[in-house]
Amino acid sequence: MIRHDPPARTMLAAISVSSIGFGIHTLAMGQLLYDRTGRPEAFALVLTLQGLAAFCVLPVCGPLVDAANSKRVYVACGLGRAVTVALIIGITFVPGRSAVPYIVGVAVLLAVFDNIERSALFKFTAHHVDGGHVTKFNSLVGVAFQAGALSGMALLGLILTWGTPRQALLVDVVTSLCCALAVSRIRLVRPEETPVMSARMLRSAVAGTVGTWRLMLTRYRQDRVVLVLIVMCAADFVFAQGLSTLVVPLADEFRDGQGWYIAALEGTFAVGMISASFFTSRLVVQRLLPVWLLIQGGSAVLLAVGESATSHFAGFFLAGFANLNSLTWLLTSLQQRAQEGDKAKMASLRLLAIGLGTAVLMPLVGWAAGSSLGTGFTGLALIMAVFGLCGIWVARVYVPRSGPDPAVAVPGPAGEPAPTT
Repeated sequence: MIRHDPPARTMLAAISVSSIGFGIHTLAMGQLLYDRTGRPEAFALVLTLQGLAAFCVLPVCGPLVDAANSKRVYVACGLGRAVTVALIIGITFVPGRSAVPYIVGVAVLLAVFDNIERSALFKFTAHHVDGGHVTKFNSLVGVAFQAGALSGMALLGLILTWGTPRQALLVDVVTSLCCALAVSRIRLVRPEETPVMSARMLRSAVAGTVGTWRLMLTRYRQDRVVLVLIVMCAADFVFAQGLSTLVVPLADEFRDGQGWYIAALEGTFAVGMISASFFTSRLVVQRLLPVWLLIQGGSAVLLAVGESATSHFAGFFLAGFANLNSLTWLLTSLQQRAQEGDKAKMASLRLLAIGLGTAVLMPLVGWAAGSSLGTGFTGLALIMAVFGLCGIWVARVYVPRSGPDPAVAVPGPAGEPAPTT
């Protein structure tokens, strides 16, 4: 059905293209910083600062995206990302460790563009993707991202065979520009009823941010389980970022830092996510939420104790398979629960949780990894165990609330469509 939904089809293609660059960027940055410092904490610091940047920008970006056209915001973020990565490439010409603080500082800007872009995608999905298959679209977003990232990782292996991480980052610039061009050409049939963009409108949106958030939180303050859902959204992202931080030292310890092994492990994570997408109707259900969170923790344990390639690839596959299922259920539930006019702000709350969770938890992962690789994976497993316990409570008590705001049903406790909200 999504094949006959042009906005959804084009957005999925654009995400696939941009994620090729993202797949290259994540591993290239990790390799670049590890080569210059010899420690995994450098990349963990980048992720921590990006989480703090997201925490600072998201309270404002939600109301702004709600007041603006989601397509235009998405295009602007793609262009901003391309310029930022190009600046990082320029800084890498400075030799040695002296360039590391500047690389880290500029990389923080990527969090600003990426999080605003996610808010825009959240709003775009709510307004322009047919409600009958929004759950499938959300799962396919994960598939499109992982398929592109998998292609990027494979391409990175080829680039690093004959080139450098700097040259690999150029691909990220090109794919970001291609994504912005593709989204800019989407024809929308449903208006978002946003005011004409102007400096006055932007000032009003920023000035009204506090009041807007107060009204929204008042509407949801009795909905404690939804607030817990928002907090839990940090779990899947912290876990994926933790794996990206630890995969470089893992390959360094067991395969002498060979680039193909890093790309192959991350690619296996992507294959796990893609495999899970074929079973979303059966697996993306409320009662299985804690299962997927605990499986991610279990895969980290497997990576902590396993020394063979088989255990490494099995751990990354299980991690990706479980990650997509929990991420899709949480995203779809919040997307459909948000009232009209609150779509981007609900996205901002979700991304704030992700940013704050990253800022708080990634330093712990980096510190643990500094002690030993096994300690790093064990720390990641303990974090997911805590989220898994929260998931058990959510799976027992969460009931979608009926109301006048029409939306698509969210998976209920027994896996059947819940009442519309």
